[in-house]
Amino acid sequence: MSQIRRNKGFLVTAVGCVLATLLSGVVHGRLDGRWSAAPKLTEIGSKLNSLPDRVGQWELVEETPLPQNAQDILRCFGSINRVYQNIDTADRVTVAVMFGRRGPIAVHTPEVCYSGRGTKQSGPTRREIVPIDAVNHSVWTVSFDDNQDKQPKLEVLYAWSVGEEWVAADNPRFWLTENLYKIQLAGPPTAEGQESVTLEFFRELIPQLQTRIEQTN
Repeated sequence: MSQIRRNKGFLVTAVGCVLATLLSGVVHGRLDGRWSAAPKLTEIGSKLNSLPDRVGQWELVEETPLPQNAQDILRCFGSINRVYQNIDTADRVTVAVMFGRRGPIAVHTPEVCYSGRGTKQSGPTRREIVPIDAVNHSVWTVSFDDNQDKQPKLEVLYAWSVGEEWVAADNPRFWLTENLYKIQLAGPPTAEGQESVTLEFFRELIPQLQTRIEQTN
């Protein structure tokens, strides 16, 4: 029963923070983004919805759309927010992918969001190179502990793309492009000496995702 409660708590934190990340760029978007969604951009963004329910050994178990008021204000051209579960281990990973104007998409990192929701960052944010199908992607990876019992709680990966490889960028807001994709994943903490569950899912997801994004610069 305690494991079920921990799983539910993790999902509430992960999903809530992903939605907060989506919403947080609204004010910044007023500064450096155009708010009219051209039909072509909306069409490009809608391709994210075609990600399959089965990704390797992972199955879709939950999907939470971006709230309508957020869609009206943020004007994302497309986004998904899903939970996938490994059919062998029952591990769960929350993944959000969004496509929109550079300003809103580039700001508000997980270090800000998760630290205000019962967790605190444990250790530095690290850039990790992830070779997939002869392409070197990179992601930021950061872990969080529970504020009360100081136990590892979750691991978060995030990166941006202009439709090519995913990049752990220092300042994506200053990229010379109007539109960006962002990916953010949250999964269980990695035990010492073990493979990261979240990174494992990232490797499975990217080949599927790359066929559904387009070059934006």
